[in-house]
Amino acid sequence: MTSGMILCLLMAAQTSPSSMPADSWMAVPNSAMRSVAPTNGQFPGTWGVSGPGMVIAAWGGGAFDAKRGRLVLWGGGHADYYGNELYAFDVATLKWLRLTDPFVNPVMDQEVNGDGTPNSRHTYGGLAYIAHADRFFGQAGSLAGIGFATCNRTWTFDFDAKKWTDRAPATTSGGGFGVNCSYDPATKKVWWCSSGLWSYDYDANAWTKHNADEYYYHSSAMDTKRGQMVIVGNGLVCSYDLKNANYTRQVWTTTGGDALISKGNIGLDYDPTIDRIVGWAGGSPYLLDPATKTWTAGSAVGASPPGQNGIYGRWRYVPSANAFVVVTGFDENVYFYKASAGVGTPAPAPTPSPAPAPSAPVPAPNSSGGSSDGGSDGRCGCGSTAAGAGPESLLLAALSLLAVSRR
Repeated sequence: MTSGMILCLLMAAQTSPSSMPADSWMAVPNSAMRSVAPTNGQFPGTWGVSGPGMVIAAWGGGAFDAKRGRLVLWGGGHADYYGNELYAFDVATLKWLRLTDPFVNPVMDQEVNGDGTPNSRHTYGGLAYIAHADRFFGQAGSLAGIGFATCNRTWTFDFDAKKWTDRAPATTSGGGFGVNCSYDPATKKVWWCSSGLWSYDYDANAWTKHNADEYYYHSSAMDTKRGQMVIVGNGLVCSYDLKNANYTRQVWTTTGGDALISKGNIGLDYDPTIDRIVGWAGGSPYLLDPATKTWTAGSAVGASPPGQNGIYGRWRYVPSANAFVVVTGFDENVYFYKASAGVGTPAPAPTPSPAPAPSAPVPAPNSSGGSSDGGSDGRCGCGSTAAGAGPESLLLAALSLLAVSRR
């Protein structure tokens, strides 16, 4: 057996994020989002300048649906792409899903479509998963059209009913670009950073402004051990002590992470297994110890390409795998980074879905122009499979063959 075939077997063995070694990367073969995206002309009036790849590349964010174990993406907007569909990468199956179809022929520069769904937009860091309510959350962004129209409604999506709701609270945090937010399971609120620090209480359907601190192209994560929101980017590291309702910004002096801190729109999330805030913007991930304020660089070997215009919420910790998942491009594979060895906490089994509600009438299609770009392929390419063989047995077999070939 050739060394190339052995390498392919080793790669096939590492198709489970849970089985990855510590401080390592894994690309999921043949996992480009293009495989489930609409084609040009399939949903008239939605293609824009560049098509659905702009859900990622055009300042698009994401949030992790912890109940179902899925990274959920929503984006587009401005002139780039007008489709408002939702995508999800399922960690258990390592497959993409398109959760909804785009509303056809949306009107530019208005936030609500004819069917009551939100128009597409650059979502930045303005997406979150409200775990206790099992709702996907979105606010603000750059709407489809000229990009500067009013976009200040509070939206949630019910995964079971596949339905968007305009929550219409009495006051909102407003619109804006380059926003960021994080959900705190202790306070059961979404904490929002843009023109001030705000919180959104889903149960009360109410926004509260806590201070006037300004943020633009920063990223945030919730340190659930200490009850603090940590914000990183554009030369700043700071926190808010939410546990003690202290909304005065605490600026941190940290060491070892200047290469990451200097950037905007990084990926940032908290790893509770090792008690680290982990950030990534290409190359090495950086792991911040909240106690010592020290960053440590992880491995860049096999890392995902960084993509365009930032990472935002497309870098998320996956409890069931004890690893981070990241999506950086329409034609790129999905990647995982594992900071520490071992399996994580399985996601709770989803409750049975109710019967879907009748869908709203869809306008009659018409024609639209434009062209699509090229496709993608997988990274392994050997096509080898072993019926009934799991990752562990494949890995042992490959290592045995490698040992024999070196004798």
